[in-house]
Amino acid sequence: MRKPRTMPLAIATVALVLVVVSCVLMARRIVAYNAEQGRITYLQLEVTTPEFNFAGRQVALTDIPPSGPGDLGSVNIIYGEELITLPISIPLNEYADQFPGLERHSDWLRLVRFAQLTGRDTKQLLAAMEAGEEPDRLVLVTRATRPGVNPDTWGRVWRTDWTFDFYEFLPEGGFGHERFAYPSARSASQQQQRRDEAAEGHGGLPQLDTRSWQFQVADLLMPEGSAPRIIAGDSPLVAAGWTFPAAVVSVFLVTTGLLLAFAPERSPNS
Repeated sequence: MRKPRTMPLAIATVALVLVVVSCVLMARRIVAYNAEQGRITYLQLEVTTPEFNFAGRQVALTDIPPSGPGDLGSVNIIYGEELITLPISIPLNEYADQFPGLERHSDWLRLVRFAQLTGRDTKQLLAAMEAGEEPDRLVLVTRATRPGVNPDTWGRVWRTDWTFDFYEFLPEGGFGHERFAYPSARSASQQQQRRDEAAEGHGGLPQLDTRSWQFQVADLLMPEGSAPRIIAGDSPLVAAGWTFPAAVVSVFLVTTGLLLAFAPERSPNS
């Protein structure tokens, strides 16, 4: 076996080092940016079992069949002594009965446990949550489209008509409820303006804050490709600076260098 060409191999080696350095620096910059902006990342665990315990109380979700034409049915949620009934807002998939537990409702309802992850190790936090050593939160989120609209056609297109309801299971018992609209604003400042207007009684429902835990949970209910675009000037990649293009170029140099270093030599007769 012939030896690889020295110069391309040297370039690939140097570029590989630059990839590692760029990625490490980029990760540090993004973490620092998120901390400065107050952006918090959460570890989310989706719950699909309809019966379990949380905060020392029994949680049970049961299906209520439709009562007549036009009725999609509903879901009863029991938390300790509290009971709420939520009407199904989006028709269930035709194969829904073949899915176990809460998965049959995954188009309009999700049940999620979550805890703050920022600055912590994922495996350690997950183990602590499972062992009951880390206080976590439990929330049920639902998505609704404009009434009378087919959720598989125009219901996917008219995203600004989507509403999200959050029912948090409070540790002291009972539910906390919030309702938000789909975030149509294209910048962080516009989002804040819409929320301020909603708080003052103007502008309808407050829109989801794309930096909030509510948005991270609601994203589970957004069909693929329907989540808001990355808001200009509000992406952590802004903080990456030169490290992002440096990492991209370095990967290209590593690939090219290795291909040239180990490319077969031309035959003298070719």
